[in-house]
Amino acid sequence: MEYNKNQKYFKAKSLLFLAGLPVVIAGIILAVLLPRGQMMIGVAIILAGLIFVIACLTSGMKDSDIDAAVAIHMNTIEADAAQLFRFPRRYEVLHRGVVLGSYDYTRLGEGVPIKRGKDMKYRTEYYCGLLINFTNDGMRILSRKFSILKDEMEQENLHFSWEEIESAKLDESVAEFTMVNGKPGKVPVSVLKIILKSGQEFKYCVINNSDVDDTIDLVYRQGIRIKREELKNKEKQEG
Repeated sequence: MEYNKNQKYFKAKSLLFLAGLPVVIAGIILAVLLPRGQMMIGVAIILAGLIFVIACLTSGMKDSDIDAAVAIHMNTIEADAAQLFRFPRRYEVLHRGVVLGSYDYTRLGEGVPIKRGKDMKYRTEYYCGLLINFTNDGMRILSRKFSILKDEMEQENLHFSWEEIESAKLDESVAEFTMVNGKPGKVPVSVLKIILKSGQEFKYCVINNSDVDDTIDLVYRQGIRIKREELKNKEKQEG
């Protein structure tokens, strides 16, 4: 990943293009004042100034370039999960695997840059992505939390049995911040929490969509199943 190149995206737009405006104006003046035979000198100066201005305004990274940088880490997550996850012989898939993720807005306020693209989407340095598989023996998670501006990535390969999981829920809030151009902004933040009965929590910044709803619903239904089984076992022991 080209970290130095990605940093250009989050830099405030340079006003260097203003230096080209006097050149354009000078060219216009010369084109008007010089004799007809020398007019092309002014026209050439105008073109040079315009090329400089356009080059300054169009240089830098595009929104799609940053999304492509994220994809470098996320495009392989399904294939990597297939290699890392080890299923028991008698496993049963309860739901198709889901890939969740979002630019991580929970880390703003630590000098982390954020910018709103031309598509009105906010992008920041950190990204949180994960794949979840659901089987009858539990939940498997492969998560990646990484920076697109420096070589920093935290990956976790987790497996929880349904008996270990207390609940899953979505916490929603609004983050307020100052963008790289100095303007204020705010964005909704959705954090998926996987809470274990031990009290341990795992948090992931995600986009709130139907896959998140399915994940929370499946965890809830498995929790009900476990409680029913525990109740039946208790009744058998007492009977």
